[in-house]
Amino acid sequence: YTRRFAFLVGANNGGKDRVTLRYAVDDARAVQKVLKEMGGIFPEDSRFLADPSREAFFSEIKTLAKDVKQAKEKFRRVEVIFYYSGHSDEENLFLGQDRVSYKEFKDLITSIGADVRIGILDSCASGALTLPKGVIKKPPFLLDTAYDMKGYAFITSSSATEAAQESSRLKRSFFTHNLISGMRGAADRNLDGRITLNEAYQFAFDGTLNQTEKTMAGPQHPSYHIQMSGTGDVVITEIWKSTAVLVLKEDIAGKIYIHNEDNILVVELNKLAGREISIGLDAGVYRILSIDDSYIMEAEVALETGRSEELVSAKFSQADKIPTQLRGHLPV
Repeated sequence: YTRRFAFLVGANNGGKDRVTLRYAVDDARAVQKVLKEMGGIFPEDSRFLADPSREAFFSEIKTLAKDVKQAKEKFRRVEVIFYYSGHSDEENLFLGQDRVSYKEFKDLITSIGADVRIGILDSCASGALTLPKGVIKKPPFLLDTAYDMKGYAFITSSSATEAAQESSRLKRSFFTHNLISGMRGAADRNLDGRITLNEAYQFAFDGTLNQTEKTMAGPQHPSYHIQMSGTGDVVITEIWKSTAVLVLKEDIAGKIYIHNEDNILVVELNKLAGREISIGLDAGVYRILSIDDSYIMEAEVALETGRSEELVSAKFSQADKIPTQLRGHLPV
């Protein structure tokens, strides 16, 4: 019924006048991984470019357009997801010394003959794509629960006047970290096992804004522009398609941090008591921290391929806080 394509670009190199980014290529690979595992995209339908030239970028999009045209002859519905992480300004995406204007990019994406085209940009001032003369800070959009939308949508990690920020703690950008956490299940507000475009955006918006409010660069507001007909929303990922599933039971509450065996933070969320949340992950051993105002609780879970593992509060034990030396005095 549906065939889905993904095109992902990571560009650490923004040219000689721009500082080289640390995590843009890794961000793109991480989004690709989630889409292939949980987004219904076959390996042959996923394209990835690391620090491409303008020529390679346009060539790959033209090939994608041809593949979409052929797929339309065999499938009732065809969808395309494009993701870019890298440098940009108010007018262009940066590919090394090359530039791709927002107009060129938008024209290319909207001209592809898929039923749904989604463009996600994680870069500075990318909100200029959604509103060329600036952006109004909006709350997440709301749609109903049907799934027959057709058209295009653009989601950007920042407004037209804001920086998109990376975090050495997360080893990822704030926006993509929250987007991936949401796509893996943290954004499943109605608990139906599906993460929609709306749910993913809402989660990324809230998480990005919350984590950047006190940074030196200042608050970062994701933005969007949607032009679709029909009703409902587009499903981005399905939790039960993942390799394994971690089920956080109703009695767990607080700020939840899920680290893999390499001690990389893979999912972060605020969990309320009384709600069961399922997170799609790879098989392996995970360390889960639950933090509230008083305690830090820790648990370890081994996930097996094709199985789900339930985690309850009784499996946590209290962890010691790491002592630190303050550089100054806190106000009384």
